Amino acid sequence: MKDSNYKYEVIVALSPKTESKEKEKTIKLIEDKIEAMDFAVDNREDMGKKELAYTVKGFDKANYWVFTIGGNKPIKSTEFKLFLNRDVNVIRYLILKI
Repeated sequence: MKDSNYKYEVIVALSPKTESKEKEKTIKLIEDKIEAMDFAVDNREDMGKKELAYTVKGFDKANYWVFTIGGNKPIKSTEFKLFLNRDVNVIRYLILKI
């Protein structure tokens, strides 16, 4: 969706103890939720495992994923944040309007 009016970047930090199958399942669930909110995933990038500035939920490292999404209406951030908070593999996230 290159001509979308609203573009966002969603950065997700996943638990470093998550196995690859579980990680792919979580990424797929996030993409499905984005598409269910009438947004398209323009780009998905694995940033790899990085060290955190401070411990989060007992972890000092996290696997980072960056999604660039676009849509024709503003994102319902409350609904999306609730979804991300309920996933046990997601330890932190950030939603930026670009």
